[in-house]
Amino acid sequence: MKFIPEQKVLNDFFGDGITYVIPEYQRPYSWDCIGKSDKNNQVNVVWQDLIEFFESKDSGIYFMGSMVVIGDETVKREFEVVDGQQRLTTLTILFVAIKCLLAEVGAKKQLEEGRVEELQNFIRDAEAVIDSLVFNKKIFGAILQEKKVKIARLGGFDYDDVLKTVMECGDISQLNLREATEEQKTVSARFFNNREFLIDQLREKFLFAGILTYELALQLNEFIEFLKYKVTLIRIQSPTFEDSYHIFEILNNRGLPLSNKDLFRNFLIKEFSALKARSPERYATLDPNQKWRVLEDDHDFRPDFINRYVESKLGKNQEFTAFNELKKSIFNRGFEDTLAKSRVELFYEDIEHSLEIYTEIVHLQFPDKQLRNRIQFLMNSGNATYVLNLLMALFRNVSDKGQQLAFVRALERYVLFVRLEPNNRFRASLIYATVKDLNTGRYDDALAALAQEIAQGFDLKRRLNDPKDIETAKLLMVRYYWALENQTPQDIIEQSLDFGIATLEHIIPQNPSPDSNWTQDFSIGFRKQYLNCLGNLTLLTQSMNSKAKNFDFKDKRKVYAQTKLAMTRDLAADKVLMNEAFIVARQAMIVAVLVNDLGG
Repeated sequence: MKFIPEQKVLNDFFGDGITYVIPEYQRPYSWDCIGKSDKNNQVNVVWQDLIEFFESKDSGIYFMGSMVVIGDETVKREFEVVDGQQRLTTLTILFVAIKCLLAEVGAKKQLEEGRVEELQNFIRDAEAVIDSLVFNKKIFGAILQEKKVKIARLGGFDYDDVLKTVMECGDISQLNLREATEEQKTVSARFFNNREFLIDQLREKFLFAGILTYELALQLNEFIEFLKYKVTLIRIQSPTFEDSYHIFEILNNRGLPLSNKDLFRNFLIKEFSALKARSPERYATLDPNQKWRVLEDDHDFRPDFINRYVESKLGKNQEFTAFNELKKSIFNRGFEDTLAKSRVELFYEDIEHSLEIYTEIVHLQFPDKQLRNRIQFLMNSGNATYVLNLLMALFRNVSDKGQQLAFVRALERYVLFVRLEPNNRFRASLIYATVKDLNTGRYDDALAALAQEIAQGFDLKRRLNDPKDIETAKLLMVRYYWALENQTPQDIIEQSLDFGIATLEHIIPQNPSPDSNWTQDFSIGFRKQYLNCLGNLTLLTQSMNSKAKNFDFKDKRKVYAQTKLAMTRDLAADKVLMNEAFIVARQAMIVAVLVNDLGG
């Protein structure tokens, strides 16, 4: 297998004459800016990480990951993208967002008085820089701009035309989407939504009351230079599709962290072998391969562990691959030989201890039911990466059970603050700063940081009455189940709720038939107000949910009676009088239980 990995700053990655073609077999652009979980806010995370790294004035580089391409730069500067099209497209849209904002500011003359000419010159020069990054110039009697990122036509629909319109600062109304499918319309809108999201973030960061000042222009210019020369990608070139796809499988199907795992295994065995060679008598019984087998066989050494270990130790975004960070910043700088033990032995003990913690978290191996339930909630909250970083730092550094529980409860409240307050998202800088506090013994500061992040006036009770989206509502109903569990004493037999197969069931259906008890016993206004409130929700498996459908309550309660889940089965009890008062009372009860359990 032949391949050439090269780490490139974006200025070189988007160099003169380079073209990246996203082939037809690639899935459509899927990164979003609309949600608060790892699955639908990738653009938000990219922006937040970039701007926070930029503002930190860190002298290092920001590593954005790897891309696999087919091509040979020595022959032709055109590459077929096998892996990495999402970040490639998003970076292009980010550069375009800067240009579109500058064009808007210049056209509307939103410029600081007295510095208009200087700012106009800056805009002109900055737009030229952006153009050089996202367009190649070709001369055919006149200078033409050719996109550096192209999307091959898929099934008759031209996403390349969508990207072209986005890059020209156009509007989605300029596209002819009459014959497009719903998916094609959704994907097309995603390009524009992400550009507008990034424009809004840039506007907030680099304009003052809508005006571009000279000082902010200098900062924006510095940010553009940061993107060009401090942000890097590893571009892996392969001459054939077969070789490139094999690399893609290693990086994605097994995961890039698995490559880190392979490197780490070789490194660890090599270090122990060298230790034995230096002191053969002292380490006569040492088996380097056995040291590795203990880690892999006795614990759950998942592909993600090295990443989580590194970030939970360093409290920062990785500059390079996780293995390189582990070797450079942790092994080389964090451990020294002592009279009793060598550096690699001390390092190994720390790795094994962290792996034990990691395994306990991902498998919820906590004897304390309350702690187990709370961590289960956090791990299903949509930001498992950040949660794991924090929890590993917590359990590695804090042994007091009361302090552990207090921190986990504070993290729960922060998670709900992020999910329930409009426009909130996890802040990487807060997570990393809190990790550093825990690692340096500043537990009180770590706890206070989470509390201080929650805005003054945040009313958990009020927000619980309006969960906004179905994903959050499901999370809250599952959290209610765990809250009820927390109130019951430990027993010989314990039931567990499978978050993955649980689905939300609307007691009052979303679309009741006109002659049902729902339309007779519940007003239109009430149904509209309480439809997605917690009092009108419960949990069922998908198959049971399908059985309940939009039936009258007398038929629904027969389905509810079949489940072992108490909160749902109790709805089938004869004493339940299903009316507006019942839903209101149930809403108040669920909210009260959650607020009490969360300490909000």
